[in-house]
Amino acid sequence: MTLVLLRPAWLLALIPLAALAILVWRRRTAGGWEAIVAPELMAFLRARGDVGAPGQRWPLLIPLVLAALIALCLSGPARLRPHGAAFGRLDPLVVMIDLSPSVTETANLGDAQVAAAYLLAHGGGRPVGLILYASDAYLASAPTSDPETLQGLIAVLDNEIMPVAGSRPGIALSEAADLFARAGMPGIGGTDIVMISDGGGAGVEAEEQAARLADRGARVWALTLDRGSPEAPPADPDGLAAVARTGGGEARPARDPEPLVAAIAAARTRQLTRAAEAPEVFDDLGRWFLLLAAPFALLLFRSERGPAP
Repeated sequence: MTLVLLRPAWLLALIPLAALAILVWRRRTAGGWEAIVAPELMAFLRARGDVGAPGQRWPLLIPLVLAALIALCLSGPARLRPHGAAFGRLDPLVVMIDLSPSVTETANLGDAQVAAAYLLAHGGGRPVGLILYASDAYLASAPTSDPETLQGLIAVLDNEIMPVAGSRPGIALSEAADLFARAGMPGIGGTDIVMISDGGGAGVEAEEQAARLADRGARVWALTLDRGSPEAPPADPDGLAAVARTGGGEARPARDPEPLVAAIAAARTRQLTRAAEAPEVFDDLGRWFLLLAAPFALLLFRSERGPAP
């Protein structure tokens, strides 16, 4: 069971509580009275229960521990409801494949096809769209709820599909934004866009487009390809990673797409915690965690005073 926090800002309350606990722990048991009160009088006061025994600082920490547990409960630890995953499936996943010569005329094409097929197979039931780009970008498929139909298209990609050579990821990102601006398409908010490329053409234009997408609620990710051959232009995985970071995502090697799929799932879950539908998607466990604070609350009512002489 994976827990998420619906109201993580409450964890900030732990900082002053921890600082206060340190101050309390460093104080002497009787607030420093041992330095000015005669030992005989201190012994009498301890016998009456007016002053705690030496070294018994822990009772002073009980209210702070109780407050810390309440803050943890208010932070909203929650788990996804069984039907909650259906809400996440409403947001599309768009796969963008770089078909510039540095990819299609090298071994990178096979890596790109395998990575794209992995994304289709692990989309979690989301609608999946496909954009192909080189010097220009083309919508190969609008988001479909049956991504298996795209497997055959990805399998036949080659170096003759794109009419003009080049690599302009900025144009492809702009095409993704235009796709969701069309009539009948859902808003782009919540959409995840995954670029599969060697980084060719990554630069200011692509970063600007990624930033615009992030402002509209989408996230841009990247699966980076290595340099396909000694004759191919140098790969630019760092440039592609910069585009992904600007778009609110991250980059991972295309030969190991599993960590990126996990990162996308985690980002989508975090987004759901901030959505208006969060109470319907998540089961808030804070009220149950509050039971952990009950024993500490009972300790506040303890009495250490002995019987009257």
